[in-house]
Amino acid sequence: MNTTNGLPLHPLVVHLVVVLVPLTALAVIVAALWPRARAWMGPLPAVLALLGLIVTPIATTAGEDLEHTLGSSPAIETHASAGDVVIIGTGCLFGAAALLYLSGASWATSRLPLSPSVLTAVDVVARVLGVAASIAAVYLVYRAGDTGAHAVWGG
Repeated sequence: MNTTNGLPLHPLVVHLVVVLVPLTALAVIVAALWPRARAWMGPLPAVLALLGLIVTPIATTAGEDLEHTLGSSPAIETHASAGDVVIIGTGCLFGAAALLYLSGASWATSRLPLSPSVLTAVDVVARVLGVAASIAAVYLVYRAGDTGAHAVWGG
């Protein structure tokens, strides 16, 4: 089992995901809805989303190690199933955040041989995807965390 100072690694790393994904989702939503903030934040939402995408499989792997150590139960199986799909949410959040950043960056859009109307459409799609991916990622993290809390403390 992966441990740090005798504590299982999973609950420690999970807290990174639980803080990072909603914080990233908030930044992406603000960037999608407020153009001035989007310009000010630059690539920050995409970088935060990338960190979330990196930390999520670490938490999942540590959780699988902990599951093998503790044994399985229906509550742990439910939590493991919920945790397995968080990577989909963080992956979509990263993709949407990167698209949102690139569609708003003049250095990127000026090099594309696309008409202004196509660039505007891409920007609108990036904003909608950013909000949708943010909501989905936060929900998936919430669901995994809730089932994990039920697995640990019952109820």
